[in-house]
Amino acid sequence: MVWKKTTLISLWLMALSLAICSTFIFIACGLKFSTFHSGLNVGYQEFTNTTRLSQYLWQSLPESKNWSDYALSLPGLAAVLGFITSIALGSFSALRLEELSHSQRADRMADMHRWEALLVGQHSTTVTERA
Repeated sequence: MVWKKTTLISLWLMALSLAICSTFIFIACGLKFSTFHSGLNVGYQEFTNTTRLSQYLWQSLPESKNWSDYALSLPGLAAVLGFITSIALGSFSALRLEELSHSQRADRMADMHRWEALLVGQHSTTVTERA
C-alpha cells in the first residue's frame, strides 16, 4: 500500500517537473519570438542565463516573425508534448491517489464497524445471560 502511494506521488512529481520544463521552453520560445517580432537583433549572450540548455534553445529556435514557426520547431513540439504528458500523468496519478485514499478510508470504516459489532454483540450476550 505504501509502495503504491510512493509510486503515485513520484509520478505526480514527475508530471510537475515536466510542466516546469515545458514552461521554461515556452518562455524561451516567447522571448525569441518577441525579440524578432519587434525587430531587435538579440543574442543569447545578452541574457544573464547562459547555460548550455539556454544556448541550445536559443540557437535551435528559428529566427522568424511567425509564431507558428516557433510552435512547430523541435523545442516547441517537445514543450507541447511535455505539457500534454504532464497533464495526463498528473491527472492519472492524482485520480489513482484519490482511489487509494478512498479504499483505505472504506477499509478503516469496515474495521470500525466490525469492532463495533463485536463490542455491541459481546455486551448484549452478557446482558441476556444475566436475565
